[in-house]
Amino acid sequence: MDVEQDYYATLGVSPVATAAEIKRAYRQLARQYHPDAPEAPQATSLLFRLVQEAYDVLSDPKKRARYDQKRRRRQPGNVSPLTLKVTQSRTRLPLLKDEQKFYVLLELFSSADELGSRMPLNLCLVIDRSTSMQGARLQRVKEATSYIIDYLTDKDYFSLVTFSDRADIVLPAQRGLDKAIAKSKVSMIHSSGGTEILQGLLVGLDQVDRWQTSQTINHLILLTDGQTYGDEEECLAQAVEAAQRGISISTMGIGQDWNDKLLDEVASLSGGTSAYIDSASKITSMFREKIHGLSSIFARSLRLALSPAKHTRITDVFRISPHIDRLDHSQMPIELGHMERDTPLGVVVELLVQTEESGQSCLLTATVEGEIVSVGVVNEQVSVEAGVEITAEPVADQPVPPAIVGAMGKLAIFRMQEKTIAELEQGDVERASQRLETMATRLLNIGETELAKAALLEAGRLVRTGHISPEGRKKIRYGTRGLAILPKETTRD
Repeated sequence: MDVEQDYYATLGVSPVATAAEIKRAYRQLARQYHPDAPEAPQATSLLFRLVQEAYDVLSDPKKRARYDQKRRRRQPGNVSPLTLKVTQSRTRLPLLKDEQKFYVLLELFSSADELGSRMPLNLCLVIDRSTSMQGARLQRVKEATSYIIDYLTDKDYFSLVTFSDRADIVLPAQRGLDKAIAKSKVSMIHSSGGTEILQGLLVGLDQVDRWQTSQTINHLILLTDGQTYGDEEECLAQAVEAAQRGISISTMGIGQDWNDKLLDEVASLSGGTSAYIDSASKITSMFREKIHGLSSIFARSLRLALSPAKHTRITDVFRISPHIDRLDHSQMPIELGHMERDTPLGVVVELLVQTEESGQSCLLTATVEGEIVSVGVVNEQVSVEAGVEITAEPVADQPVPPAIVGAMGKLAIFRMQEKTIAELEQGDVERASQRLETMATRLLNIGETELAKAALLEAGRLVRTGHISPEGRKKIRYGTRGLAILPKETTRD
């Protein structure tokens, strides 16, 4: 493509023209300038080639996105709405025979001057109303749902589905909700029956599908306090299909009797997040946090491509902000989901480097691309490189940047939690209890007192009984996941 050419002007269409408008303009001009046309003016061959070239670029979404981005970058003072910062554990490496461990911290920010406006929500709440939800849990869910209803604007679509062993549509997907009537219907929800998550998931996704467009934030929130049996595989399949249709799913579990592995996978496969609610009193705050987060989405469908040098290999990749999570790097690009405006997205890449010769060396190229929804940019892309000087001379000890130290300290605790669960599954109770005690010490050192107490309590329980409690397991698992980099530790400088 030739970014010097204004392809939109060539076809006589607006830069925001739809695919149909571009096709219609091309057909008209192709007939007009085709060299074989009876009334074709002179120099039609050149004009025809320009029209063909313009259509070839603008009719392909990926080519059009690259063309638009390159044109924007040529404008004076234009900057990307995304900032990708790289921090590395070292700047120099000695020339050695053995592989050396190396860490790269990638931080993605939104540009402060790119304000834009929030996109309309297309949101469905899918609420468990089985018998175990009766009492305080269901009452708090009703209050939290009413908060969301009050928060919505006339531009937002909203639907509410409840489920037990069957699903019911309390509020069908609609815009311009009559809030008084909606809250009245919410107040009449009652508990009964068992828990079949698939029933609620199918009906909820259908409601989101009714108004799903590229111009809305399409999301489903699933809340449950119980186990589902026999439909787990189909739930996961639905999560994969939802992601393909541009619908993300957030899952929330209340209490201790729900399947954390299933809800984690449903959320992960669809590009959403999962959360643990240990008390009914926290339901409203969780709903409030989620709805405000959805409203502040700055970018979505973010993907991270990592290209290591030939002498470098990737051993692990972790998201470390806004929450800690292990990322699958077996296939590129890595799906990162969405990013909220004021919450940086952080990723740590662990590398093993084989130093082959002295000199400057690029170890890794990282590229993030995605849709900047608040300013209408379909496919923005930013890249950075991590490089070092490799020297045969002795290398003095180098201070590790504080951002790396903070990230790795919390990531170490998260990995200890992973190893503890693995050791329990292998029956190694003694090692698991020792690891929990070590984890508690680390948590105390960073001021996480409540989580440290939970780890110590479960270490003692493990010694006495050989098991940890379902509640303790969830507290530790989701607590360590929440040890993301604090805002004060994250800086653009």
